[in-house]
Amino acid sequence: MKRNLLFIVAGLITCQLVYGQPSFSERRLRDKSLNEGITYVQQGEYELAAVSFSLCLDLDSTFAPAWLLRGQIFIEWGVLEDAQAALQKALHYDPAMGEAYFYEGYILFGTDTTGADRRLFDQAISNGYQVPWSYYYRALTEIREGRDELARDDLDRAIELKGDFALAYHERAGIKRRGGDYQGSHFDYQQAITYQHDFALAYNNMGSVKILMGDYNGAIKDYSMALELDPELAIALNNRGYARYFTEDKEGALNDFNAAITNGMRLASAKLNKASLLAGEGQMVPALRLLDETLLEHPDEALLYLNRGLVRELTGDLDGACEDWHRAIELGADKANEFINECDQ
Repeated sequence: MKRNLLFIVAGLITCQLVYGQPSFSERRLRDKSLNEGITYVQQGEYELAAVSFSLCLDLDSTFAPAWLLRGQIFIEWGVLEDAQAALQKALHYDPAMGEAYFYEGYILFGTDTTGADRRLFDQAISNGYQVPWSYYYRALTEIREGRDELARDDLDRAIELKGDFALAYHERAGIKRRGGDYQGSHFDYQQAITYQHDFALAYNNMGSVKILMGDYNGAIKDYSMALELDPELAIALNNRGYARYFTEDKEGALNDFNAAITNGMRLASAKLNKASLLAGEGQMVPALRLLDETLLEHPDEALLYLNRGLVRELTGDLDGACEDWHRAIELGADKANEFINECDQ
């Protein structure tokens, strides 16, 4: 997911009681520099803002709000190590600064594998930084950990705080889809699109829900809209091809699979679907060739082994089919158990 800096400035930050004892005049200059820096941030003048925050810290090196804002500017510039150091300074001087916990979690999100990002979002919320983005990012870490119920609660809260939060609707729709609530999922995807009209991935995923509901023509319309918004969205090409196959538009399906393969060369699902279509049309040799090529690129993809086994069986190569089905089971494709009994005959 592409992440944008969430530079949240609620207003001018007033003088706080912190460690150290700057003089009254120093505090006035410090606060003036801080507020000037915030104004520059609101105007997008980050270089000038950085100068103001540096001056603020020259006057009072223990002033946590200035360390926080300095860290946010470093995030904007992509200097993440310096950003993290500044945020840790902020927390050193004000351990209850929830916003600093949030931004430190934001830096780690997407790269951390220990759950440290989730714990930082927990700290942000427990220390009063209860903004929609805090709940949204914590929900993403919970989804990553397979804790959909907790994620659903956090996304509910994010939407409660920000009624037009398209990204939160989109993630909640995914949870509802995984839970079998297809109507609820469709509603949330529609809400995401209502509040973000160019949300190509939401159209794609809404189309996938319509497939689960048996509405293939409706799915095709959604995938087409996703591609109108993002012509390079290979997964939408693959999915539209899949929907077209079930409406008996096999030529259109094949065209979409070919386009998906061209636009997303490592998209295994498009090659798998094309191979299935070819096999269904009796073109076993090209189907097997495509599956062989795809397995060289994706040697641990269980469904590729499952389907190659089915095609091999159709060509009379039962030994090869059994070999593929055993490998599919090893990789977690339980459906291969439906065919493995043939190997004992």
